[in-house]
Amino acid sequence: MKSLRVLSLALALALSACRGSEGDVLRTQPDMSEPDGGTTRPRPNPLSTWQIQLSGALVTSLDVEVYTADLDTPSAKIEDLHRAGRIVLCYFSAGTRESFRSDASEFPVESLGSPLANYPNERWVDIRDATVRAVMRARVARAAEVGCDGIHPSGLAAFLEDTGLALGRADQLEYNRWLSLEAHSRGLSSGLVEGDLSLTEEQVADFDWVLVWSCVDSGCAAAAPFVAAGKPAFVIEYGDAERAAEVCPRASALKLAAVVKRDANLDAFRAGCP
Repeated sequence: MKSLRVLSLALALALSACRGSEGDVLRTQPDMSEPDGGTTRPRPNPLSTWQIQLSGALVTSLDVEVYTADLDTPSAKIEDLHRAGRIVLCYFSAGTRESFRSDASEFPVESLGSPLANYPNERWVDIRDATVRAVMRARVARAAEVGCDGIHPSGLAAFLEDTGLALGRADQLEYNRWLSLEAHSRGLSSGLVEGDLSLTEEQVADFDWVLVWSCVDSGCAAAAPFVAAGKPAFVIEYGDAERAAEVCPRASALKLAAVVKRDANLDAFRAGCP
């Protein structure tokens, strides 16, 4: 498996050198200022075609450049995606305790906040707590071990929510930067998955890409700092297959890589944009 992975990366770099296109599927973007000394895995490019699936048996056959899958996805599935030339971003919540995770019992009781309104099986966690950070560090390390190319951490704007914890904006900014550095130190890309415009403005230098939701009709202002910086910006809209005809032109005009999902379950259904 390892030799196939190396071959896949070598082929990707060769293709990039031949075409020199901003639309190349796999184009490593080394940054010698990063703690890993510039040894990075393939990263998404702006306007990459993509899929996100976080529920149901993972379908790996879609012809897209980037996949977001759950951190608990078997490494064999990740290898399948790599062999097909896909970049794999691995999802986990970085701001809550998800009761189904194998490490759920490791969060100290005193670090737990309120349940989430729409996800009662999750509770906010105190991102200042050393044990909480140890759990998250282990998740990032696991992402690197199983072959993920980047992390897709949610819950990075907890200070805007009713968490039951005394979290301030400064706490959030420091935690988010810490988490992104943990990813970069292992050669992984990291995405800012939640946030308002002011948050993305302050953190565009810390993250490699951004994800926003249901905003093409209003202009997706929170994604604008990443677009202006030439970094990938992804958007999820909800609806059926017919909605793509409306979403795709608007997303393209905003320089966003869009995908239409049926609902918040984020199953295998996808209506994407070329």
